[in-house]
Amino acid sequence: MAGNPTYSRRRPGKKSILFLCIATLLVVCYELFLAFGGPVGTGTVQQGTVVHFIDVGQGDCALILSGDDAVLIDAGLTATADQVTEYLCAAGVSHLTAAVATHPHEDHIGGMAAVLDAFQTDTLYLPAKTAITPSYEAMLDAAERTGTAMQVPAPGQRLSLDAHASLAFLAPDPDAVFESVNDYSIISLLSADGLRVLFTGDAEAAAEQALLDSGADIACDVLKVGHHGSDTSSTDAFLDAAAPKIAVISCGKYNEYGHPHPETLARLQAHGAAIHVTADTGTFLYPTPDT
Repeated sequence: MAGNPTYSRRRPGKKSILFLCIATLLVVCYELFLAFGGPVGTGTVQQGTVVHFIDVGQGDCALILSGDDAVLIDAGLTATADQVTEYLCAAGVSHLTAAVATHPHEDHIGGMAAVLDAFQTDTLYLPAKTAITPSYEAMLDAAERTGTAMQVPAPGQRLSLDAHASLAFLAPDPDAVFESVNDYSIISLLSADGLRVLFTGDAEAAAEQALLDSGADIACDVLKVGHHGSDTSSTDAFLDAAAPKIAVISCGKYNEYGHPHPETLARLQAHGAAIHVTADTGTFLYPTPDT
């Protein structure tokens, strides 16, 4: 997993990243001021636990802020890498307890190399499924260059966070064999004082069924919907077990894949979930400021 990259790519230096952060800090901080009702970036990152489902177009990126801990789950596309690093800077993040690369597709890990270069990160969690792609090689290269530990999490493994929170890794099982790379996505569950958020990467029906067969408790308040709302994910059986109150779909406006699929939206609605699509309303925070 720690092999030498087979290519090189010019990356922004630390001064360039700092300049970008400062250049956009006022604008993004103003948006976060409206969300949080106060300034960010000074002292403790977040007193309680808040999840930011960051709008990165046709990709995935979520930031967990819990006390002094920050965890990033996926990092969007290479094209939105600066947007992600700027957002983290404006949110007061200077260090990541963990970053999770759910699976080796560019729309989930494209920005991860830039994130690892910009923020000291304790551990990068990634599945055993690998890829030979520029974005994947760049991520491994950045982890090695920055001394970030890399780990394949086992089902049942738990990452303890500040503010009485934890992130439990539920899937994939190391012995599982799937046809689709999407089904090797790391699935994790955030628990914090009664708040439960399920992150599914691009997991499709086969991975959902394998998780159900494992007996894992996936009941959640918020579901990060698998595979950008594709009709290959979010089966009725899975939604029956998860029973989310809110479903968040991360996708780009007018994307070529037709995400989110009407059938998926119909299933989510039938299960009583309030649906939030980043393509329509942008970045979504949970709990919301008025919760």
